Amino acid sequence: MKSIILTTLLTVLFPLIGFSQENFELTIERKSSTNNCTMGYLIANDEVICYTLELPWADNLNNISCIPTGTYNGILRYDKADGWRIQLENVPNRTGVQIHMGNYTSQIQGCVLVGTNANVNNCSVQNSSDANSKLKNAFYGTSTPNSTPNKNIIVTFK
Repeated sequence: MKSIILTTLLTVLFPLIGFSQENFELTIERKSSTNNCTMGYLIANDEVICYTLELPWADNLNNISCIPTGTYNGILRYDKADGWRIQLENVPNRTGVQIHMGNYTSQIQGCVLVGTNANVNNCSVQNSSDANSKLKNAFYGTSTPNSTPNKNIIVTFK
């Protein structure tokens, strides 16, 4: 009986004091791949929020290939000039793979760029800052966060 009461109390209290962890799930649906780039959509909370731009597939070679299909955990990074990005963990044979702002494949080394507009013909995304703001808003649930929620970031590439 004591164990049932303790379990019930912990189940009720842990979320109230910040020990629960919910998932923030992103999906990158790739729609177009050429010799120059890979383009798609980033989906958060079951809503398409922006376009994505990656390098073309090149056998997962570091700095010159898009990311292998699969699911990866992510962490937040605040240490770059743009102040906020998602870094993927455990990408096979890769380090430093991130989702961040930028417009052209020349600005990435195996990462994912986001934009609110896309130009398939010249392999670019535009309004990257706006797209990054939409991604942050989806993560925090507000455009003016005052703290970082306790969330697992899960990114699936299809």
